[in-house]
Amino acid sequence: MKLTTEELQELKYHLADRIVDNMDIKDLVKYVFDDYMEYFDKISEVEFMNEAKNYWDDACFEEVLEDVRDFIKCDFKKPMEDREASNIFIDINNNGGKY
Repeated sequence: MKLTTEELQELKYHLADRIVDNMDIKDLVKYVFDDYMEYFDKISEVEFMNEAKNYWDDACFEEVLEDVRDFIKCDFKKPMEDREASNIFIDINNNGGKY
């Protein structure tokens, strides 16, 4: 089947739209998380550190780095492959988690 460039672009758009529309929040979070991890693995350490420092301001970055170092030493952490993509609570009903 031969599609025009415009038809192909519209089909790509519609497929992406449908796939995303059918994902739940947990799937979306995991997808974005995995995409960021893949991106971070592809860039250099210097580029990654610049990304991290730009995300957190200098004072906060040092605090986060200390938290990471403390976490590495703790006994209760799971291996990365056994962790959930995010432990962030998303209040989709905007009611503070109340049912």
